[in-house]
Amino acid sequence: MPLDYGQRRKLRAPRGLAWAAGLAALGLAAGLTWNWRAHRAMERDQGWISAAPPCPGLTAQAYRGRYAAHERVTDYAGATLARQFGHVMCKDVDTAGGFGFVTHPVCQFTSPTALRVHGPSGEAFFEPGPGHLATVSVERRRTLCALGGKFTLFEDPTQ
Repeated sequence: MPLDYGQRRKLRAPRGLAWAAGLAALGLAAGLTWNWRAHRAMERDQGWISAAPPCPGLTAQAYRGRYAAHERVTDYAGATLARQFGHVMCKDVDTAGGFGFVTHPVCQFTSPTALRVHGPSGEAFFEPGPGHLATVSVERRRTLCALGGKFTLFEDPTQ
C-alpha cells in the first residue's frame, strides 16, 4: 500500500542540475579554446607556424637529376623528409580548427638547399636554396613549405 495518501507528485526537471551542466559545458569549451590559442601562440613564437613566403617549387624530374644522389632522409610521424644539407628539427603542431585534438608534423631545416617530402598527400619537391631556413608542414591534404623558421645551430626554438 503506497504511503502518499492518494496524492500524486508532479515530476519536475531538476533545474539546478541543468544549469550546472550548462555552465560546466561552457567552462569546458572556454578552457579548451584558451588552451588551443595559447598553444598556437607558442608555436607561432617558436617559428613552427608562420606567414613567411612559400618556398620555390621544383619538379620531380629536376630534383632527381640534381639532388637525389646526395639525400639525407628523415622519417617523422609518417612523413619522409629528404634534404641535401643542414639539420632538421620536427614537432607535432596543432592543426588549425582541430582545437588541440588534431596535430600534424612540422619540420624546420637550417639550410636544406632542396627538399623532397613524402606524406599522406603524396610527394612534393621544394628548392629553398642554400643558406635559407625552411619550415615544412605536412598535413593530410597538403604539404606546405615556407621560407624561414627559428631553428639554427645556435638557437633551439623549443628552449
